[in-house]
Amino acid sequence: MKTAPGVENVATTEAVPMSGNYSQTPYAPVDGNPLPVVQRPLGLTRSVSPGYFRLLNIPLLAGRDFTEHDKSDSPLVVILSNSTVKKLFPNENPLGRQIFFGVDNGTGLVAEVIGVVGDVRSRQLAKTNDVEFYRPWPQRSFSFFNVLVRTLMKPDAAQAIVRGALDKIDKQMPILQPNTLDAIVTQSLGQQRLTMGLLGAFAGVALLLAIVGIYGAVAYTVEQRTSEIGVRMALGAQVTDVLQLVVKQGMNPVLLGLVIGLAATLGAGHLIAAQLYQISPYNPVLIAVTAAALAIAALLACLIPARRATRVDPIVALRAE
Repeated sequence: MKTAPGVENVATTEAVPMSGNYSQTPYAPVDGNPLPVVQRPLGLTRSVSPGYFRLLNIPLLAGRDFTEHDKSDSPLVVILSNSTVKKLFPNENPLGRQIFFGVDNGTGLVAEVIGVVGDVRSRQLAKTNDVEFYRPWPQRSFSFFNVLVRTLMKPDAAQAIVRGALDKIDKQMPILQPNTLDAIVTQSLGQQRLTMGLLGAFAGVALLLAIVGIYGAVAYTVEQRTSEIGVRMALGAQVTDVLQLVVKQGMNPVLLGLVIGLAATLGAGHLIAAQLYQISPYNPVLIAVTAAALAIAALLACLIPARRATRVDPIVALRAE
C-alpha cells in the first residue's frame, strides 16, 4: 500500500481513535511497591505498527518509535503518552524503565519503555487520555486489525487500494466499515451535538417566551399607568423621562434574573463541561456576551411599549381621568 500512487503513509492498529473501541489493561511500574492486583488502575492500551504516530501527526517527544525489529519474539517494549510519564515517573527519565501489565498469575508481562509521545484525544474530544500505553502490533495477538491510510485521494479510491492489497493476501478477507477519520469523529460527536442542539432549541424558545413575557408585562403596566404618565407629561416630563421610567421598571427584574443566572452558571457550570470542546463553561467572554445578549433582548422588549407611552396625549389622559 505504501508504494501505491497518492498514498503518503500506512499504519495498522486494533482500535481507531474516536471509534469507541479501546482496550484497558491493569498496570504497575516494576520498581517500587506495586498495588495488589485488584487495586491496580487500568490504562488505555493500543497496539500500533511502525509509522502510526507519524501518520496521525503525534509528536515523538523522547526515545524512539517502533520498528520492524520489534517482533513477537523480541524483548517486549512500550511507548508512553506524556501524561502517563507525568503520572508514573514525575521528574524522572522514563526511558529504560519497566512496566508490568496484566495480573500476577503467570499471564502478566513486563515491557521496557522505549519512547514518549504527545497526548491525544482518542476517546473523547473534551480531554486527553490520562494514561495511555502503545504496544508494537506483533507483540499482541488479534484476530482483526484496522488499516489507516493517509492520502489525498478520495475515500473510494483509497478503499480500492486497500482492497487490492488485501486481495493479494486473502481474497476472502472481509473489509468492515471503511470510513474516513473525519466521519468517525463526526459520528462520535453525534450525542453531544444532539444534546447541544436540543439545549440550544430550548434556550431559544425560553428566550422568546421571556421576551414576549417582558413585553406583555411592560405593556400592561403602561396601560395601567396611562393617566399617571399623562399627568407627568402635563407637568413637564420629557420624552426621555417617560422612557427612563418605563424601561427602568421593566429592566429591574431582568437585571435581578441575570444576577441569579450568573450565580447559577458559576455554581453548576461543571454539569455541561463535558459537552464543551476547548472552552470553559466559566469563560468570562462567553458569560459576558451571553448576559449582554439577554439584556439587549429584554431592553428591546421594553422599548416598544415605552415608546408607545411617550405618545400619550396629556389632554386625552387627563380627560379620561
